[in-house]
Amino acid sequence: MNETVEFTNLCMVRDGDRVLVIDRKKEDWPGITFPGGHVEVGESFTEAVIREVKEETGLRIASPQICGMKD
Repeated sequence: MNETVEFTNLCMVRDGDRVLVIDRKKEDWPGITFPGGHVEVGESFTEAVIREVKEETGLRIASPQICGMKD
């Protein structure tokens, strides 16, 4: 049996006691959330979250740390 797996990420960006969120306008997932998105084939989780934060916010992050996973 073949199974398709899709990995996604979210990134909590903090500055002191402030936390960055985005207000998504997409119909498939609207509302307030952390920046993030899909992990592309051949891309590491680290590369993906750095790319997604840049694409969605314009911010360049370095050395993100995993703080949890959900199956």
